[in-house]
Amino acid sequence: MRRAILVVLFLLLGAVVWQISTVEHWIIFNWVFLALLLLDFRKDQKDIDLLAFLPKGVALLFCLYYVYQHAPKLWYFLASWETSNVKHFFNWNDTFRKIPFNNGAIFRLYQPEWFTIFMRWVYGYGFSLALWVSVIRSLMTRDLDKMLRYVLSSHTMQLPIIVPFYTLVMLQEVWYVLGEPDGMARGFTHAQAQLWVMNCFPSMHTSVSFAILLLALREKGSIFRWVMATYCGLVIFSTLYLEIHWVLDVIAGMVLGYTTVKLVDFLYAFAARRIEARKKNAALIPIPTAVSTQDTSNL
Repeated sequence: MRRAILVVLFLLLGAVVWQISTVEHWIIFNWVFLALLLLDFRKDQKDIDLLAFLPKGVALLFCLYYVYQHAPKLWYFLASWETSNVKHFFNWNDTFRKIPFNNGAIFRLYQPEWFTIFMRWVYGYGFSLALWVSVIRSLMTRDLDKMLRYVLSSHTMQLPIIVPFYTLVMLQEVWYVLGEPDGMARGFTHAQAQLWVMNCFPSMHTSVSFAILLLALREKGSIFRWVMATYCGLVIFSTLYLEIHWVLDVIAGMVLGYTTVKLVDFLYAFAARRIEARKKNAALIPIPTAVSTQDTSNL
C-alpha cells in the first residue's frame, strides 16, 4: 500500500511540474537545467519520512503553480492599467541617459551572435526559471520551509515594494531610450513598446535573481550552489548585455534582493522564537491532577 501511494504522489508531482513548464513554454534546455541542479539534492535532504512529507510538498507546489498560472494575467492587467491611468510623477529617461557609463555599454564590447542567442534564453526565462528550479529541488530535499523561503524572498516580498516605484517613476529600457534595436528582438510595434519597455527601476529580474543567488549559496550541494549562482549572475548580466536595464537599475535591484532575503530571515527567526516561547510556556503549565475526595460514608 505504501508503495502504491508513493507512486500516485510522484505521478501527481510530475503532473504539477509539467504544468509549471507549460506556463512559460519550457524548452529542452530548461529541462536539462532542472536535471543538472537535481543531481546533488540528497546533500541537503532532511531526515523526514517521504510518505509523511510528499502530500504536503505536492500540495504546496500545486498552490504555488496555481498562483503562478494566473499571475501573468494579473501582470498584463496591471501593465495595461498603468499605461492608461497612471501619470508618473518622475520621468528619469533623460537623467539616466546622461549619467556616465549608466547605459552599460562596457558590457557589450563583445557580442557574437551565439552568445546573444544564449543571453536571450537566459533573460527570457530568467524571471521565473531560477525560482521554480529552486522550489522543486527544495521539495526533493523534503523542506517546506525552504520552498517558502525561496518564494517569499523573491517575487512575493519584492512585488509590493517595487510597484510604487513603477507607478511613480517613468523609466524605459535602454535600447528604447537610446533609439537602438531591441536586444531581445521581440519585434514590438510602437504601441506594444509603449506597454512593455517601462517599469525599469529597480530591475526585478536582478532583484529576484540576486535573492535566489544569495539563498543558493547557503545550500550544501556544490553543483546546485555554483550552477545556480552562475545562472543568476548571468540573468543579471543579460539585463545589461541586451540593453534592457540601466546600471543603476541593476544596483537597485541587487539592494532590493538583499533586503528581501534579510527581511525573510528576520521573519523566520521571529516565528521560530515565538514557537519556541510557546513550547516553553506550555511546558511550564502544571498538569491538573484528579482531586481526591475523602470517604465520608462512615461519618
